[in-house]
Amino acid sequence: MSVSSDKSTAAEKQPRVSVAARSRQATRARLVESGRLLFAKNGLHGVTTHDIAHQAEVASGTFYLHFKNKVEVFQEIADSCVSELIECIDNACSPHRETKDIPALIHAQAEALVGFAEDHRDLIRILFSADADAAAVGSGILRALAETIAEDRRELVSVGLAQNGLDPAVLGQAVVGMWAQVLSWWSEDPTRVSREALIETLTQIQLTGTSRVVA
Repeated sequence: MSVSSDKSTAAEKQPRVSVAARSRQATRARLVESGRLLFAKNGLHGVTTHDIAHQAEVASGTFYLHFKNKVEVFQEIADSCVSELIECIDNACSPHRETKDIPALIHAQAEALVGFAEDHRDLIRILFSADADAAAVGSGILRALAETIAEDRRELVSVGLAQNGLDPAVLGQAVVGMWAQVLSWWSEDPTRVSREALIETLTQIQLTGTSRVVA
């Protein structure tokens, strides 16, 4: 059998996505993008399912073929963003884990976090606002990030790169709580402090606490 025949056979074995399925996927993607634009402009509380359907140019009834309510749309957007954030932080920190350079690792972590906040300012503000529905989604994101921080800490302790004096779970909650408050505050008005000062401060708080001891 020729190489071209092998390729044709392999292609034929791949599951084919029907036209109807592709159309459904495209409609769902439009609804999510519509929600993203509207939530960024009006907040979660200020958007209705009808608004999302209208922005996506689909019938209101079509919305409910994909989502039960607007919070589900928001949850999908938020889940996608937190996955992106965790991957971004992991990619930034990986080289420094290999070199065992903890200060550089913490700095890379803060830099990735601030960079993400720059790219998703509206989402950061919505997630950590006083809106009860958004706060419920935001709390899930904070838990996921806290667990990531805690697991990183356990790994550093296990290889002797960090002392075992801090409880990883408490540390994760404390660090992520700080991130949420600081980034929400900064995203409202980035002129409050420079990007560089923000990264440096977040880095030093983790490395040395809120004050440095001068010998």
